[in-house]
Amino acid sequence: MERFDDGTQFSIREHAAQWFLRLHAHDLSVAERFAYLQWLKASPAHIGETLQICQLYSILYPMKQQLFFTNEDDVSNVIDLPRDDDAAPPARTRSSWHIRALVGAMAVGLLLVAASVAQRAWLDPTIETQASEWRSLALNDGSLVSVGPRTQLRNQFGGRQRLLHLASGEALFEVAKDASRPFIVDADLAVVRATGTRFGVSRRDVEVIVTVEEGTVVVSRDRPRSSPVTIEGGQQVIVAESWPPVVRHVNAARALAWSNRHLVFASDTVAAAAAEFNRRNRVQIVVDPALGAERVLGQFQADDPVSFAEAIAAAKKGVVVHQSRDLIRLQRADAAPESQPARPLSPIA
Repeated sequence: MERFDDGTQFSIREHAAQWFLRLHAHDLSVAERFAYLQWLKASPAHIGETLQICQLYSILYPMKQQLFFTNEDDVSNVIDLPRDDDAAPPARTRSSWHIRALVGAMAVGLLLVAASVAQRAWLDPTIETQASEWRSLALNDGSLVSVGPRTQLRNQFGGRQRLLHLASGEALFEVAKDASRPFIVDADLAVVRATGTRFGVSRRDVEVIVTVEEGTVVVSRDRPRSSPVTIEGGQQVIVAESWPPVVRHVNAARALAWSNRHLVFASDTVAAAAAEFNRRNRVQIVVDPALGAERVLGQFQADDPVSFAEAIAAAKKGVVVHQSRDLIRLQRADAAPESQPARPLSPIA
């Protein structure tokens, strides 16, 4: 039975062949090379199929050379069968040694490519995403990080601490335990310190939101007389100018659902929900005041603002007007068309 990769229609072998062809065509960006490395590391089956592709290539390529670069005009299509006195196993020929050597070289080359991808991924220690772009990757200490759109995160790992600077956007961290090196996220308004936990940090214009799903983190400020605040799983703080922040209990899975490209709303206003989509996507939503105060309850795809607007329109007797490729208006169905061009709703602070 054919093995299928990640539930998609392509088999592991087909994926391996596609990666192999693109790699040999020099058609992979740095980000795609890192994705290739992650795909290889995801399963031994991925590596096995890739090595089989390499072996097949090593056999077929010399045959291609023989067929297309031979100087003989009378290439025979007759294959000599062995005679009785030729029953002994044939000695290893120069060609067989060539194939074995090439297979070995391809395997070594594959490992070198993987090492090169891992190294190049962190030559530039800054992770930066654009609108409508989500990324997940492993840090060099084994921690995992998922970043949302419009995020800039800089890796400043050292021997005594694992420091990351969040300049903008949002990130979810699954921290590998290392008691000798604390894991620190500096978002300017707030500094989050952990040793092994799962938490998210969202940096906005005038505030930083820290949400803990598992474990415990310490939130502090780089100011005198600012006592640190400890928050645990299922808790959240919003750090603004005043200190200390109020610790509140939240549904952490719902608050951090953006990391899986979902947005979950529990009686939020339509205006606030639209602002969450606008914060992350290239397509912006304009909400008329008549609909903005309505409440919305449900889960939506974070990277599909059009479907969100259409769902709200169907539930609230509204209509979606596509004013340009990157701008849509959500308004009452009986609202008169406006003469002035719409402006997108600014994300909530």
